[in-house]
Amino acid sequence: MHFRPTLITKLACAITLILLGFMGLLDYTNIHNFRKAMIEYAVSNADQMAEVINQSAYDSMLKNDKNSLFEMIRRIGQSEGVMHIRLMDRTGRIFYSSTREEIGTVINKNTEACTMCHKSENPRLYATSMHRSRFFTAADGTDVMGFTKAIYNEPACYTAACHVHPQSYSILGVLDIVVSLNNLHQKVHDYRTQFIILTCIFVAATGILITLLTQLFVNKPVQRLVRHMSRVSAGDLEARVPVISRDELGELSEEVNRMTANLARARSELEEWGSSLEVKVDERTREIKRIENQLYRSEKLASLGKLVAGIAHEINNPLTGVLLYSSIVSSDKRLEPELKADIDRVIVESRRCADIVSRLLEFSREAMPHKEAIGLNGMLDKIVSLIEKQPSFHDIEIVRHYAADLPDILVDPGQIQQVFINLFVNASQAMASGGVLTISTFFETEQGRVCAEIRDNGCGISEEELGQIFDPFFTTKADGTGLGLSISYGIVENNGGSIAVRSTPGSGTVFTVRLPIYQGTLVDEFNE
Repeated sequence: MHFRPTLITKLACAITLILLGFMGLLDYTNIHNFRKAMIEYAVSNADQMAEVINQSAYDSMLKNDKNSLFEMIRRIGQSEGVMHIRLMDRTGRIFYSSTREEIGTVINKNTEACTMCHKSENPRLYATSMHRSRFFTAADGTDVMGFTKAIYNEPACYTAACHVHPQSYSILGVLDIVVSLNNLHQKVHDYRTQFIILTCIFVAATGILITLLTQLFVNKPVQRLVRHMSRVSAGDLEARVPVISRDELGELSEEVNRMTANLARARSELEEWGSSLEVKVDERTREIKRIENQLYRSEKLASLGKLVAGIAHEINNPLTGVLLYSSIVSSDKRLEPELKADIDRVIVESRRCADIVSRLLEFSREAMPHKEAIGLNGMLDKIVSLIEKQPSFHDIEIVRHYAADLPDILVDPGQIQQVFINLFVNASQAMASGGVLTISTFFETEQGRVCAEIRDNGCGISEEELGQIFDPFFTTKADGTGLGLSISYGIVENNGGSIAVRSTPGSGTVFTVRLPIYQGTLVDEFNE
């Protein structure tokens, strides 16, 4: 299992190591200073002990009472920590010692007790307490401190009646005290142990306190941020981090909340943009499909127009001869009366065929539009005034919803009138039993087109037939030629507009004609 140290663990370890380093340095400095103080204390005690012995020696010499001096030295030598005390005269002979074996012996000037003052040719007469102390290891391995104090030739000595030493002697002898340092070492050891224990307790308490404070002020806010980021990465952009402090982590929480809000807003905008993009793609797809259908229909009409033109020309000549000779025969008095009805029937059908041929020729020709600016509402009113008196419109109510302030359209008035007349006639035929014909005009700002909508509430057109409504020779009427809407479609396209249809069987049909607006200059693009 992979161990991943947490932030609080790292901080606790780092702070503990720093504290241990500082406390170690403090321990070293403190123990060093304590040891130094203890040594100075030991030297001071030895100095006081030597001073007492010195004063006693002066008194004993003045009273010539050596026994009391020796007894005092012996008793002091039996004190705890005192290894031995000895008195030496100025020649180095041990006059008295708590170690009886060395009484009477002479100490060499090169020994430790003498080198402090005799290490040079001119012996030092005065020295500080520290300079008069020495530290060494005894024969039994014990660390000891030796303290040497000179016994000076005071005026009371060389002026006394029993004086032995002349005034020229500055030093009468030396007092040497050797004290064990075991007690000092034990105190230093005890002090170090106590200090280390207190240091460990302090470091542990500090570590626990820092851990708790870090857990409260750092780890918990960081964990809240981590949980928040996990929710955000999972897609929950409504999540927020509670801000419970005003420090840097509180400011970070506010910034994270602000970032999350911005992400939520950006995602919402992207979703809206994606939805609108899908709608636009669908609209553009439908528009492309409509344009493809228009192109297909235009190509189909163009190809069919060429074919129709050839056929119409071929049929027109013999059909003209049939109509001419049948009219001559019909007017000939030699014709049997019983045959006249048949000849008249031939004439009627021939004329009907001639009309179909004429319409076919009209369909095949792309008549050049002569455009001019004209108002759509006025044009529709003129057309309505012409057709509303026809018998097929007697039971039809015509309702007009014209938009005001429409811009003029740029079209061939004659051709566009033919389109609307054809649409009105088709609407009246779809409402054979009467109905309502609604004519509406409006302006499409986005497309920049003026539109006319012709709506009837007749029988309607099925979905299958609706896709072929503009194809030549397709008709839903028994006596129709199927060329009216095809011709209308071509006229509107030639004038720069478009025509569309929608229908619901049983509810009626709506034709929408979109025409270009007049831009201020009359330009006949077909005559350039």
